[in-house]
Amino acid sequence: RSFYEYCYKTQKTVLQEMLYASKDTEFGKMHDFSNINSIEEFRKKVPILEWSDYEEYSNRLADGESDLLFPGKATYFYRTSGTSAEYKFIPESEREATARKVLDSVRNVERALITSTKASKRMFTFFNKASFDVTKGGIPCGTASGHSTNSQDEDVLDNLAYVPDVVEEFEGEELNYVIMRLCLYYDDISFILGNNAKMMTSLIISAGDNALDIIDDIKNGTCKYKLSSKLTSKEADALKPNAKRAKELKRLYDEGKFIPKYYWPRLQAVSFWLGGSVGVYVDELKTYIADDVKCVDVGYGASEAKINIPNKEGSPSGPLAIFSTFFEFIPEEGGEVLLAHELEVGKNYEIIITNYAGLYRYRLKDMIHVDGFTGNTPDISFLTKLSDVANLAQEKIPGTMLIKAINELIDSFGCKLNIAQVYPNPKNMCYNILLETDVEPKQKNELETYLEKGLCDKLSQYNTYRNKLLNPAKLILMKEGFAKELTKEYTKSNATMAQVKVPVVRDNMPDEKWILQQ
Repeated sequence: RSFYEYCYKTQKTVLQEMLYASKDTEFGKMHDFSNINSIEEFRKKVPILEWSDYEEYSNRLADGESDLLFPGKATYFYRTSGTSAEYKFIPESEREATARKVLDSVRNVERALITSTKASKRMFTFFNKASFDVTKGGIPCGTASGHSTNSQDEDVLDNLAYVPDVVEEFEGEELNYVIMRLCLYYDDISFILGNNAKMMTSLIISAGDNALDIIDDIKNGTCKYKLSSKLTSKEADALKPNAKRAKELKRLYDEGKFIPKYYWPRLQAVSFWLGGSVGVYVDELKTYIADDVKCVDVGYGASEAKINIPNKEGSPSGPLAIFSTFFEFIPEEGGEVLLAHELEVGKNYEIIITNYAGLYRYRLKDMIHVDGFTGNTPDISFLTKLSDVANLAQEKIPGTMLIKAINELIDSFGCKLNIAQVYPNPKNMCYNILLETDVEPKQKNELETYLEKGLCDKLSQYNTYRNKLLNPAKLILMKEGFAKELTKEYTKSNATMAQVKVPVVRDNMPDEKWILQQ
């Protein structure tokens, strides 16, 4: 942890390395990288930029051009939609790939220290397809999680409960079935690693619905969905007939215990996003696992950069990854742009990154919170996307706070929440709250009143403006399947829920066909 004591020095060195390496690129020459000798000079010569400033460079790199933003050609493109309407293709360089791999190794070490080394034996890890397509210049593009899988060390890949190839052959319910069919063969899974915990609960529920078929397949060494010869070879162990395991699983099923707490008794730790709008799904997952299973944040990042290194159980916070990316911050209230060591505990900041993939002073449009310091390096956690904020009357409530409050209220009302969406209604100066739950329509008015009072009690910002400018929120119940449809909208094609961050606050109401009752 000693390098956390030298935040400014480390950040200065990282920036100098980036600028020196890229001084002869098109962008480097345009901004005189050769004559930049300080952070101050860098700030004077390079303005704060957004994706629109880089899109043309990305297109040219995708066509196979080189030496534009960084030395050489792009090696990969991260395809991401975020909360924008169109895909962004974020380029990766060789240096950036190396920086991310080093950071992944540090995160793995921290997870091992938190959970004990025993928790890294047989791992259940979520994957996306590593590559969806290639660019005009022949460069692969895909998701961050899929690409990270291909970058893992061999000893990590050897401990996987199922091989990444599965996501290349299946999707949807078939994918869910095959994953659980293969993983339920084993009783020694000790660690689950993913992004969105909702995906894990969906798999658990799917396995319960298909339990008898899975048990029969394990007994006979079969799978009701046909695997390719390549996949059959790679999963040879899990496809051996296992009457003993099948018998044990059938007993658990008959006793109403067909959940991880019982069929994976050696499970010691799970790692998902614990913060942000998807962090609430971890509480639902906890109902399926043993009380002593440790929860560790998987790490805050985006397709553009991996940003922190969680080092405490149950917390999304962790030291800033000062050795892999150069960071700057804009205070939430505005003002002078700050460096990492200049941040203050308890305050929120917009984050700006400069990385080895040629994004210089790039606005990530994320808001982070400073929770403390390790050495003189800030411990930060993701707060919200700047576009994911409820702000009809200057109340500025992050989507993360809204979803947490709504989730707690729905739970205390005795309902199960699949998804919540909040739509500002400026005409009526209120919020439309769209919920897909198991609540009966006849309870709608009662729930609407309960939510309104609860939001006032839990969110001081809402309560303040509720008594001035805001009218009571309007509850709209959604039909079953709305959550899946919304997730599909944000994954757009073959990505899975494991990588999806659906914003809580959205501008445009969905198609009326999904509305159950207004």
